[in-house]
Amino acid sequence: MNDLTNQGHVLVVEDDTFNGPFTTQLLRASGFKADLAESAEQALQLLENTDTSTPDLILLDVNLPGMDGLEMASKLKAHPEFQYIPIIIFTVHNTLEFKIRGLNSGGDDYLTKPFEPDELLARVNAMMRIRRLYQNIRYERSENRRLTQTLDGFGKLGNLLGRSPRMRAICDLILDISSSDSNVLIHGESGTGKEVVAKAIHQQSIRKDGPFIVVNCAAYAETLLQSELFGHEKGAFTGAIRAKKGRFEQANGGVLFLDEIGEISLSTQVVLLRVIQEKRFERVGGEATISTDARIIAATNKDLKKGMAQGTFREDLYWRLNVINIDIPPLRERKEDIPQLVNNFVDGFNQRLGKNVRKFSQEAMDLIFQYHWPGNVRQLENAVERSIVLCKEDIIRPDDLPEELRHSDFSYTGTSSPRTNLETLEREHIKSILEQCRWNKYRAAQLMGISRSTLYSKMKKHELIEPA
Repeated sequence: MNDLTNQGHVLVVEDDTFNGPFTTQLLRASGFKADLAESAEQALQLLENTDTSTPDLILLDVNLPGMDGLEMASKLKAHPEFQYIPIIIFTVHNTLEFKIRGLNSGGDDYLTKPFEPDELLARVNAMMRIRRLYQNIRYERSENRRLTQTLDGFGKLGNLLGRSPRMRAICDLILDISSSDSNVLIHGESGTGKEVVAKAIHQQSIRKDGPFIVVNCAAYAETLLQSELFGHEKGAFTGAIRAKKGRFEQANGGVLFLDEIGEISLSTQVVLLRVIQEKRFERVGGEATISTDARIIAATNKDLKKGMAQGTFREDLYWRLNVINIDIPPLRERKEDIPQLVNNFVDGFNQRLGKNVRKFSQEAMDLIFQYHWPGNVRQLENAVERSIVLCKEDIIRPDDLPEELRHSDFSYTGTSSPRTNLETLEREHIKSILEQCRWNKYRAAQLMGISRSTLYSKMKKHELIEPA
């Protein structure tokens, strides 16, 4: 026998009144932590229990009351948290056909009953070595990911953009493409922070030491836009008293951010497409060909696919720009980001305005949460700035808020109630995530960035029960 040290945690799922207790005692005597469940249903309850540790190995009998072992194995292999736990199937059937069926159902090994104790321990030890190898690989990948995120400023991105599930996904995507040089198309309503996301992509990219040049395509007439993008030679048109470099030249080695890309004309789209494809262009009124090495990040609040269908936006240009797509949700769909955004704005305006505002009162925050924010993050930033300017204390109260927040008749949740507090918001958010994950608590906790035990506590607090 081995030394009596904890060599791993084994869950035995066996309803046989002799074999179950015997196997459990054998494992414990050999240094393993071992638990016994007499049915698949009881075993699943143990696995879902946040107060018990997840087993490293499962010994699973096929013939069980209720759900049989093969069905349980299939369920476990489809579970995001338990799918990597090795399973050794107990069976009295010694036919090749049945063994193949067991392996196809999710078993990793099988043991025919009755078995020799030494054979059981040998197979358990072999599976434990595989389990430890997988855990080491998983830990190393997780650690590498954590270090990468730390080095690349994931925390900074989260503070800047928000920590809701959808914004966390955008932060992850920004980090994932940090070593890429592909073009990016950002879509979102006005005020959602498209330029902020573009700057974040630039700061995390291999071009971060290069320039970040912004062009608002909606701010120029067609002829002026081409001059702005590609530059012009002296005398190219009335008023061109000297040669001028365009934004593509200025952005060489860095990023050119084309905001409101959906507003450019078809003729300018043709020229832009050639520059993106060939990395070359001529200034307006010039003949010399100029090379450029600028990464393109474009943004729009328009539906470009609809524009393609209507013939107002070129399909080939769309696919050149839309190598990587980022869709920023409006603020009304991610209100859990509001506290972090408000804190950032308060810190920034305190420093800029020489104020010392500590926080918003609970009543003021309730008004902020209930508002529908048609202007998105930009409107929120303006509201915070106004409140800080007018605040005469170190706490912002309802009277310091803009009038539209204090006298809004809009419901921000789509329900009939015009007033909702933070508790209700939290409950609705958790319920929404659970429904999105089909009540998979492990996945829901992952999306919300909390532990399963915290999720269970919040579900109990808000009386959230999985529907039958």
